[in-house]
Amino acid sequence: MYDWLVLQLGRMNVSLKLTVGFGICLLLTLLVLLGGIEGLNEQGAHSERLTHIGQLDGGARQAELARLRYQLDGSAEQAQRLRTVLGELQAGSERLARDGLAGPRLDDLRQALAAYAQAADDLLRAEPQQRGQANPALDSRAEALFRASGALFDEGLRQRDAAAGQAQWRQALTALFALFFGALSVWAINRQIVRPLHESLELAEHIAQGDLSRDLVGDLHLQRRDELGQLQRTMLRMRDSLGELIGHIGGSVGQLASAADQLSAVTEQTRAGVDSQRLETEQVASAIEEMAATVQEVARNAEQASGAARQADAQARDGEQVVGQAIARIDQLAAEVERSTQAMARLRGDSGKIGSVLDVIKSVAEQTNLLALNAAIEAARAGEAGRGFAVVADEVRALAQRTQQSTAEIEALIAALQRGAEDAAQCMDDSRQLTGDSVELTRRAGDALSAIARSVAQIQDMNLQIASAAEQQSSVAAEISRSVGQVRDIAEQSAAASQQTATSSNELARLGGDLQGQVGRFRL
Repeated sequence: MYDWLVLQLGRMNVSLKLTVGFGICLLLTLLVLLGGIEGLNEQGAHSERLTHIGQLDGGARQAELARLRYQLDGSAEQAQRLRTVLGELQAGSERLARDGLAGPRLDDLRQALAAYAQAADDLLRAEPQQRGQANPALDSRAEALFRASGALFDEGLRQRDAAAGQAQWRQALTALFALFFGALSVWAINRQIVRPLHESLELAEHIAQGDLSRDLVGDLHLQRRDELGQLQRTMLRMRDSLGELIGHIGGSVGQLASAADQLSAVTEQTRAGVDSQRLETEQVASAIEEMAATVQEVARNAEQASGAARQADAQARDGEQVVGQAIARIDQLAAEVERSTQAMARLRGDSGKIGSVLDVIKSVAEQTNLLALNAAIEAARAGEAGRGFAVVADEVRALAQRTQQSTAEIEALIAALQRGAEDAAQCMDDSRQLTGDSVELTRRAGDALSAIARSVAQIQDMNLQIASAAEQQSSVAAEISRSVGQVRDIAEQSAAASQQTATSSNELARLGGDLQGQVGRFRL
């Protein structure tokens, strides 16, 4: 039965097992919580009933107090107070009955309350002289009411305590069930999950240590269909595959060691031949490199000469361009000098015209002065009537005199300007002649630079031909040197490869021995 249960649990996957186990625990926890909530609700209901019973007891005492006060003063206020309290007591008893509280104690309370209410009603209807007769009946019925309310309160306490005890028992039983099923879930998880993991870990540890003889075929857990059972079966298949691999490796290691020894002997012979070939190739390469160095030196000198010729040609062409620009500038300067000479000539002619105009102005000023003098004479003859005219004549004469003075000054300035213009014109003529001479000399310098540039270009062409021939010879020598270098490199690579092959063969033989030792660690 136990094995069957284990087998059935093994058919469930791990997630379902964990879900069921923890789901049961959560369900039991929820039941414990619901039981506690129900117990608290019951306690609350009993406490509320006890509160109502206490209110009834207090109301009975208030009614008795109102009855005593009514007997003392007989006031309508106390009578109304007694009726009100009795009505509240009746309503309270009805509420207790509706809340589910039943039994002889409640019936006794209701009967005692009805009797007391009847006696109180008789008291309220009786005449003042008859009220003393109702006291004994009311006292006995009040005592009965007090006893009934006290008994009902005690019954409520007893019911509350009994309900609390039942709730505690239910909580204890539910907690015990929760603990039992929790322990059962822990056992199931340990049996279905933790134990197979330990077994798988132990199997993996044996495989890691080289022990491939451990077997779990007779174990019941290999019939599991969950993830852990698949893990165990996979580990066993891995152990079997690893055992087959180790067996094949052990059979091939011996053949590998024999082949490594043969390869080492052949490699040693090859390395000796390659070393001899490498030495001869290095001698040829050294001779070719010396020749290539000589050719490169010639080519480098020719290239330097060609570069110098190119630089001289460029400088000559730059000089020719500068001379051309200088000729153009001097031509522009000659043209400007010519225009300046013409402008000076026009200035000299305009100065003469200004002198003619000044002569006219000077003549007009002299005539104006004579007219002003005549006008002054006529004003003097006129006496008092010509005094204003005489003042104007004086002003006109003063203005004519100032005009004559200004005209004289302008005439002096124009004369000086004409002399300066004639001197500037003479200088312009001299500058024009010098400019023409400069243009001629500059043209001759440009022609000389052009001849130099053509000679430098011819030298450059010859240097380029020399450099091209030397470059071709250098390229051929470099190609030969490169080919010999490649042959030498190949010989060196072959020698290094032979050395590496010999080293690898020895290493391979050593590794074969180490591999045999490592394979021997495994127990099949």
